[in-house]
Amino acid sequence: MGFMSGVITGVALAAGAAAWYMSRSGERFRDQYRVDRKLGEIGDQLEARTREIQASVNAQLAEVRANHRPDTIDPAATLDDAQASAAEAAAELAADVEARAAKVKKAAKDATPE
Repeated sequence: MGFMSGVITGVALAAGAAAWYMSRSGERFRDQYRVDRKLGEIGDQLEARTREIQASVNAQLAEVRANHRPDTIDPAATLDDAQASAAEAAAELAADVEARAAKVKKAAKDATPE
């Protein structure tokens, strides 16, 4: 009877240790997966906002071309204004993305126990 109880105890301890090890190693994977998912969401937002900015600039360019009168409007100045506003919006977007990415990386680094 002592042999059977020893085998059962050994199997139970091994199963418990395996479950504990899997939970610890899976935690690291889950944290990494969350970071990857958040970075993916940020990338999707970046792509959507870039498309919005591009559509806005294209609309401004179309408007300038449609309203172009050689004697009244300087198209170069108007296009420069449109390019400047697009560049400003892109810079704000890039700064926002960098800030979010830094927060996500810091949170992932703080979450990993090393």
